[in-house]
Amino acid sequence: MTSVERSALLLMLLLAGQAGYCGLGEADSGLESERAHMHASHSVRAHSGFRVHILETADHSRTLQYADSAGRIFAVSWIALFKPDLNTLLGSSFGDYATAATQAAQNGGAQHHFHQTGSDLVVQSSAHLNVFRGFAYRPSLLPPGFSLDGLGQE
Repeated sequence: MTSVERSALLLMLLLAGQAGYCGLGEADSGLESERAHMHASHSVRAHSGFRVHILETADHSRTLQYADSAGRIFAVSWIALFKPDLNTLLGSSFGDYATAATQAAQNGGAQHHFHQTGSDLVVQSSAHLNVFRGFAYRPSLLPPGFSLDGLGQE
């Protein structure tokens, strides 16, 4: 196991113990715990067939979590001054992301821009001048009629 793989595994193990938060494919019922952990304000915008939970911190970093009518998170987006906790945001999909990110790093992939399209996970992230932005979604969970064009535009 390489040092990069060991580091990724250690990070996954350290972050795996965080309970009470919600990520892709999970219920939005953990948002209050997440809001408190982030010391963020929380607002909700209702749309036809889904709602957007907006968590904003004092430094104006924003995390948007898109929940279907049943309360399941199907997409997330972020713009922040610090790299977000992708383990929390991606939930059970984090392992797929971590594997792809580790492979990209080993292959000399761009460290400031990452795009993964898997069987049921799409992640795009970038970093420029200490601003981290990106989004992730699970295609199988997208509500009918949801447009990806506005992802992160709330």
